[in-house]
Amino acid sequence: MTNPDDLIKKLKLLPHPEGGHFAESFRDESDMVSLIYYLLKKGETSHWHKLTKNEILHFYDGDPMKIYLSLDKTEISNVLLGKNTENGEVHHYVVKSETWFGMRSTGDWSLIGCTVSPAFNYKDLEIASKDWDI
Repeated sequence: MTNPDDLIKKLKLLPHPEGGHFAESFRDESDMVSLIYYLLKKGETSHWHKLTKNEILHFYDGDPMKIYLSLDKTEISNVLLGKNTENGEVHHYVVKSETWFGMRSTGDWSLIGCTVSPAFNYKDLEIASKDWDI
């Protein structure tokens, strides 16, 4: 299995404001779509956040990624993003706009892709207060 620190260097991933590491890998000229690599190592989390746009999460490599979801910050469900469909994992998942979500690797590390259309803009992002934890 690949070393996550090597992937961070190879993909030129930077620290993400919500946690983990990311790098934008594509944005079209008209800002209609953007795509990032996103990596979480063991012990790291993607803190609760939401977007004003739908976001498509794609599994690439490593251990499955658990996605925690909540519409109202009270009832929480989860989805397992991975490659083992026999274990209930899904290869991709659409997080609907205005849905609070956070993520955690189920193992040593997880590498996913995140697609937003129209393209991601930081003004579309809301990060929950630090005291609201997965």
